[in-house]
Amino acid sequence: MNNTDSPKRRQPSALLEFTIVLLLIAAAMVFAWNVDFSFMRKQTTSDKKDTSTATAKNTDNNSPEYTRWKEGRALFKSNCAACHNPKTEGTGPILLGSVERWRNAGSYNGKTGEQWLKAWIRNWNEPVQAGYPYAVEMANTRPMQMNVFASLKDEDIDLILLYSENPDGVPVTQ
Repeated sequence: MNNTDSPKRRQPSALLEFTIVLLLIAAAMVFAWNVDFSFMRKQTTSDKKDTSTATAKNTDNNSPEYTRWKEGRALFKSNCAACHNPKTEGTGPILLGSVERWRNAGSYNGKTGEQWLKAWIRNWNEPVQAGYPYAVEMANTRPMQMNVFASLKDEDIDLILLYSENPDGVPVTQ
């Protein structure tokens, strides 16, 4: 059998290859930007949260609160979004409500739960090695270790927490 007698294999068309590449790029962007698809599922009673504060999506873009929120969003995206989403589970836990969870975990060795949260964000090893019970519990319930962010200042962490606690916009009291 010579080469002319063998069956020819069809090559994929350039349009098909282009479509596949676009789909792969779109999938990578969804994961990189940590897109929240929770709007696609039916909301249950347990999903509904306290509405004692409203969230303004169209806040005055010149307000100091909006500027701080945007700075927090930028810091979140550059430091946290690879593993966390404020509203849904990812590699890391849901962040919405984390300040309250750490606050409710209580004080330990002269630090409040919020102070331990900031220590955890900066370097999760510190509160675990200190024996803070909530930090030890968190470390033991996650399959992966959190990155260390030693360069983050308290002000940076405050901005990140402002965004992660209010991912839909600047909080507005009613």
